[in-house]
Amino acid sequence: MYRTTAPTPSRPAGTRALGVARVVRTRATPDRSLDDEFSLRHFTDLTSGYGVELRPDVLAAPGTTFTALTRSLHARLEPLGPVQLAIVAHATPDLDCRLAAATYLAEAVPGAPLSFSVSDVGRCAPFAALRIASDYATRHGYSRALVVIADQATLPYEVADRPAGDAGVALLLEPGGAPLALAHTPGVSSADLPDALAAGLASLVGGDERVTVVVGAGIDPGVVRHGGTVRSAPAGYPCTALWEGLAGSAEPVVLVEHDAATGDLGLAAVGEVR
Repeated sequence: MYRTTAPTPSRPAGTRALGVARVVRTRATPDRSLDDEFSLRHFTDLTSGYGVELRPDVLAAPGTTFTALTRSLHARLEPLGPVQLAIVAHATPDLDCRLAAATYLAEAVPGAPLSFSVSDVGRCAPFAALRIASDYATRHGYSRALVVIADQATLPYEVADRPAGDAGVALLLEPGGAPLALAHTPGVSSADLPDALAAGLASLVGGDERVTVVVGAGIDPGVVRHGGTVRSAPAGYPCTALWEGLAGSAEPVVLVEHDAATGDLGLAAVGEVR
């Protein structure tokens, strides 16, 4: 059993900060339906207590699990080499509760990495996962970590903001990668967002107008106090949209997202990505 501990307040001598070494993405084709007795019973129980309408027609339609997305990303990263930590970050629930992407990573990735998932912070799950990865790497001297970000759209019940499709992004972190600086602040209301965002940008990049700021769907570009370029990530993919743009890009950027439901505000300054 692995017992978690508090983050290390200072970096031990000899350890190096992890940067973004590689970024890959995937848009998987749905290939798995849940028209079996267990799934129908599971989702009936899940929705009945909340007055949410079950959609059996969606259950019978093909969908994509986080494990399938992760397997596709893993293939794109090969040859990967040993990894000590692997985290899966998501906002939407997985399609099939009988499968776990974190378990797949623990078995398939060289190095038998410590693997787990991060959710319940909405659109800011990737920021939380990267912060946790940095803390674990600092405390334990990890030299390589993998963060998988996943969205899936097959939700067999009525939802207000259904994702546009299934997508995955994987970030391989190691010393020598593009510099990565994070700010993840909980409890930020919509009213407090402009000031909190300005403070976060100041802490990461100061007044540097050369850095492009890319905002997610949770932030109106008009509230960003930045004299440089500000643009919006594509809509429809709550977790992956911001991070897909890192693949194949050498442009230093600050990625910003806010989840109004949870109050989480995430910022990530990423330097040159190979």
